[in-house]
Amino acid sequence: MQVLKKGTINTPLGFKTNALNCGIKKSRPDLALIYSIVRAQCAGVFTKNKVKAAPVILGINNLKDNHAQAIIINSGNANCCTGKRGADDALLVSKLLSKELKLPAIDVLMSSTGVIGKYLSKEKIIKALPELVKGLGFNKADKTAQAIMTTDTFSKQVAVEIKIKNKPVTIAAVAKGAGMICPNMATMLCFITTDAFVKQSALKKALKIAVDESFNCISIDGEMSTNDSVIIMANGLAANAQVLENSREFKEFGQALKFVCLELAKMIVKDAEGAKKFVEINVLGAKSKKEASVAAKAIANSILVKTMIAGNNPNWGRIPAALGAADVDFKEQKLVLTLQKKVVFKNGLPVLKDRYGLIKSLKKKDIDITVNLNNGKFKHTVYSSDLTVEYVKVNMAYN
Repeated sequence: MQVLKKGTINTPLGFKTNALNCGIKKSRPDLALIYSIVRAQCAGVFTKNKVKAAPVILGINNLKDNHAQAIIINSGNANCCTGKRGADDALLVSKLLSKELKLPAIDVLMSSTGVIGKYLSKEKIIKALPELVKGLGFNKADKTAQAIMTTDTFSKQVAVEIKIKNKPVTIAAVAKGAGMICPNMATMLCFITTDAFVKQSALKKALKIAVDESFNCISIDGEMSTNDSVIIMANGLAANAQVLENSREFKEFGQALKFVCLELAKMIVKDAEGAKKFVEINVLGAKSKKEASVAAKAIANSILVKTMIAGNNPNWGRIPAALGAADVDFKEQKLVLTLQKKVVFKNGLPVLKDRYGLIKSLKKKDIDITVNLNNGKFKHTVYSSDLTVEYVKVNMAYN
């Protein structure tokens, strides 16, 4: 697998993009379009929140036939909690865009991100559709990445190339996300383009695995969004031998897809609202895979742990306290806790000797927390961040 340093979602064969400002935001690009020149196999993973935004519901319905050719994305307005009007607005935009592109309406998906509870500025979007379509090109991915941002401080893209039976295949993706981040997924959008020829069942399976092991392994503030969407379009233009489930090629494709998703997931955590530190939490020795996940998320979502890290405070007792409150089977006397590669708690007793050394190491940007429950063979990793005053300020003012 080769990571393409200058790769974008335009790098896979046959994908055009465009972005512009339609007036939802004052000046920054706020409307984007991703388009495959041929109809593509498509799969999606969406938020598990019971409150789902109108474009999420539209996407779930339109993907019942497992195909798509275009995705329109707006930032600045989530079109969520907007009832029938919101659903009608999303449907209208997708239908009018399908006419501009000369596609069946079912092949157009829509994603939105931004403030919840405000009606979509559909007139502004509709007015911009002709220009959005006319300007489609093979070199506008960077502008597209900027257009989908909300509180992000930088755009997020990654691309890789693999060989499927000596045929070069490219997988690329763009994402946004910085706050309201919690498994399952986050307040995030991710759009993946690939020119791979993949059987639909294999595409769905690979995407689910990749999302489970990337976007479902990050947490910033314990909040689950209403608009989360990860969508992949595979147009087959690489003309490789078809990737089938459980084949060697499927394993190679799946590993590359997971890499792309995990790189973006880590970027999202590093861009967390107000965050200064990247935190990796490893739980070992759990009784089951589920308990390993629950334990890691309990630490990641603990406000006390997050503020401890933000303050470079070696108050490590907050970590076992968070674990003890979770639905996880372990005995305190068997617990081994390592913070910044230093064992601080073992066999039910504190073993920390160099308090100053721990304070010093906590000032680093990358923080490691490893817990061995010593109660089984399962493990899980979650990526998180600290919680700062800046996070509070951002979300006090976001509307």
